[in-house]
Amino acid sequence: MNYSNQIKNFLKATAICSFLGALTTSLLIFLPNPEAADFESRTLLYNNALYLRKLWILFIHPQVNFLATLGIAYILHKKYPLYVIFGTFFLSVWAYTEMSQQALLIDALNQIWRPGYINAENEITKNMFSTMIHAANGISDSKYFLVIYGFGVGSFFYGLAFIREHGFSKWIGFALLFIGILSFSSFLRYYLGVESINGVVNWLYQWIYSYLQPLVRIALGIWILKEIKKEQIVL
Repeated sequence: MNYSNQIKNFLKATAICSFLGALTTSLLIFLPNPEAADFESRTLLYNNALYLRKLWILFIHPQVNFLATLGIAYILHKKYPLYVIFGTFFLSVWAYTEMSQQALLIDALNQIWRPGYINAENEITKNMFSTMIHAANGISDSKYFLVIYGFGVGSFFYGLAFIREHGFSKWIGFALLFIGILSFSSFLRYYLGVESINGVVNWLYQWIYSYLQPLVRIALGIWILKEIKKEQIVL
């Protein structure tokens, strides 16, 4: 297999990853969340199949989407090195951090600490696991700090690259800029206390982002496939 075909196969694989990213995004947005109103009911989630499946989807989700990003980066890096390198860096922060966040929740929280709490034979052991479970919330939220920041900034940089293209590509750029700004807006309200934007951001997430994000993933996969046909990509 020559070099040109290897590049084509790489880009086709990243396009498939983008389509898979659309699927994982849709599942995460539209699958219901199990009800768990208090500490004791949340502790029992380690036996809830729907809850555990969503954690595994969240673990796979950044992997396929970041692999798709590598295909986009390969195509655009010579034209827009600043935006692509910066965007890839911040999206790598997002992807790795979200993977590590889900690994914490899948393994430590739901395979060790929650079962340990339920099966504890005395109050000392029970209190020890309770402390670890409560600490997991803080650790996970600290990781989300990086997740939403890295995803917002990375998406914004890729948006800046795409809007310099024409037609279909430019519209992808506008969508990525919107996603980046919306993600960073959530960062502002959660971690910098800008509560005045809560109403607008909640509405945008519910009625626009939920549908736009999967569509953008599909559009990026189609865009990669279209770019494969351009001979300069594989030289």
